[in-house]
Amino acid sequence: MTLPVSVASLLTIGILAGSASAQFSVVIPNGMATAEGNSSNAFPWGRGGGGLRHQCVYDGTHFTNQGITYPILITSLAWRANMNGALFNTNYPANCKVQLSTCPLDHAAVSATMTSNRGADLTTVFNGPVSWSAQPVQPGPAAFGIRIPLTTSFFYDPNAGDLDIECDLPIQAFTGVAPQLDMEQGFAAAQASRIYISFGYPGTGVGTVEPGHAVVVEVGYVPAPGSASVAGYGAGCHDRASATFYESFAAGTFDLADTSLALLPTGSGYVAVPTANAWFTPVAPNLFMADDAVSGAMPLGFTLSFPGGSTSHVWISSNGFVWAQGSTENGCCGGDPAALRAQGARWCPLWSDLAPSLGGTVTFDVDPVGNAAYVTFTNVNEAFAANLNTFQIAFFANHQVHYRFRSCTVAGHTTLTGWSPGNGTLDPGSVDVSASLPIVTYPDQLALALGASPRPLLGTNVVLTTTNVPTGSALGTFLFGLSRWDPGIELTSLGMPGCRQFVSTEAVVVFSPVGTAASMTFGVPNSSVFSGVHVGVQAAALAPGTNLTGIVTSNGIHLGIGTL
Repeated sequence: MTLPVSVASLLTIGILAGSASAQFSVVIPNGMATAEGNSSNAFPWGRGGGGLRHQCVYDGTHFTNQGITYPILITSLAWRANMNGALFNTNYPANCKVQLSTCPLDHAAVSATMTSNRGADLTTVFNGPVSWSAQPVQPGPAAFGIRIPLTTSFFYDPNAGDLDIECDLPIQAFTGVAPQLDMEQGFAAAQASRIYISFGYPGTGVGTVEPGHAVVVEVGYVPAPGSASVAGYGAGCHDRASATFYESFAAGTFDLADTSLALLPTGSGYVAVPTANAWFTPVAPNLFMADDAVSGAMPLGFTLSFPGGSTSHVWISSNGFVWAQGSTENGCCGGDPAALRAQGARWCPLWSDLAPSLGGTVTFDVDPVGNAAYVTFTNVNEAFAANLNTFQIAFFANHQVHYRFRSCTVAGHTTLTGWSPGNGTLDPGSVDVSASLPIVTYPDQLALALGASPRPLLGTNVVLTTTNVPTGSALGTFLFGLSRWDPGIELTSLGMPGCRQFVSTEAVVVFSPVGTAASMTFGVPNSSVFSGVHVGVQAAALAPGTNLTGIVTSNGIHLGIGTL
């Protein structure tokens, strides 16, 4: 489509204003921005005064898989302490050198000879004392408290090779406390290797190679001059975790014995309500389930619809839950909210560490007359304990599911009661089930999201797509501006708590969503005068009932028009 006059005018204003490239950051390895690495190590900044040369070579896909498919100028580097590790006032008074280059070798085939890993573009980006301030213990991931603003920027094209970050710390009178740094280990996860020389800092230049080792680094950057770039920043509103519900009981606190809970289908979810504590007396033989086992497919005798799917069979875990689809995951050894949300759909009356092999029975009954099927745990032992648990799950042809509890005691393990369609649903947090009924579930609402592809090269079309538009929304807008605001302007005062404005609004394009998505084409003029213009974009959509204003906003997108 042709750009509206207002947006075309915006580009012209951008030329006259000489809009500046924005500063961005990316965390490598990919996936570590909001996740803790799986290991830790002292190198490079926890070495102390003993001397160290340290190279870490990161695969270029850590950048391209995060949308950085164009040349950038690296302007800063920062490292973070490992989870639950503090930083203390620390100083390396003798000059420490940081060099960057595009490694001529793949990260999986680096050399023990450090010079062989240095590219022809080797650049000393920092040479001076390094210090940082104290930072209290933080649950992972911690803030990036060891920060080096580079004195020389480094031109890096992730399509041209892997990035070599080399730190040279000479022997010196170090003061402070050497920290453990966050890192990701394992060849597939890290996609990086390190090479180091320590223990007296010998000058041979031949070090020790460790594949599958990546110190977590925040890389500050700007798009390189002439680069066409797309970068997202900030987050939309509102994520609504509503598909799953659960209560996580600490050992010895399970309080649903002698109660009953009905999950009634609503068409889009369940409503959980208390119900009469009926009981079906099992007549089927004991399944003789082993410890930490999952049964084969158990035929219900009817098709059971559940939020997100349907099934004619169930699979029983000896640890007190039932799958809606085939799985061998037994859930040892206690209820896990993260696994509940991440894995498949399951009903969980009493997910704990149970051991039917030690005593009691697990049975599966079908009652054709009552159009029902029953999974019954009778006097089943808690693992490593004498405590017994009796409970039942009743599945009905009208798609109701009932949890029925008799005597239940779990003294030494965490226990989870709840339901989830799984497959990556959001976390609503643990609720007190007995005090919170009725509990209503319905599909998660993901925050409004905006994306752009491909990069805005001169003479090309960029498609802007907003997704997760609330169901029933009739109208939305793409907002265009020359000013980028990060972390954004809080909109609570406008009745939109949790929402932020990330761009100025020199131009507005209205859209009508199709389902939960909308798109428009941003046509980049084929004229060199537009190279270097930077435009910010954000989406907003009507969402009655979501907040007082009835509007939600997306993340921001920064478009840098260029020729490379």
